[in-house]
Amino acid sequence: MLQMFRRTATPMLSTASKLLAPRSLIQMSAIRAFHNTATAREKSVETSKQLDVGPLKLSNELYAIFRVHNRPYLVTKGDKVILPFKLKQADVGDTLNLTDVITLGSRNYKLVDYPIDHSLYTLKATVLEKTKRAFEVREVTKRRNRKVRHAKSKGDLTVIRISELKVN
Repeated sequence: MLQMFRRTATPMLSTASKLLAPRSLIQMSAIRAFHNTATAREKSVETSKQLDVGPLKLSNELYAIFRVHNRPYLVTKGDKVILPFKLKQADVGDTLNLTDVITLGSRNYKLVDYPIDHSLYTLKATVLEKTKRAFEVREVTKRRNRKVRHAKSKGDLTVIRISELKVN
């Protein structure tokens, strides 16, 4: 017992302090993480208000990267985008406001943030058609089995055209 309390180069903790130390560290790290995320949100709101988008306004070749169902699409004005699913809530001819933009840029400047403030840009698309893929037949087999099953598929597609892309 006496050796446990003897001074050495690295001080040893008692068993009671060993049990209490990890809990207090966990609680402090949780508080710090929560505090940091709150301050990060405040900083992102402040930076979106202070962003200088003047160079992007002056450029004539803008591009944007937006996400639909967590899939990124890089587009410019006039591009056709083929979405590999059916947009049930949109009909042919409807105009869509695309708001999940993660990057705005030109040849020399780029604005990357998630999400970019909606007041900084306008990105609109028009639904051109809702169609299906070409008919496809796959052969599905299982190991050590002679049976071959034919899986037929004809997936849904939605074609949109980017009608407006500008920096406000």
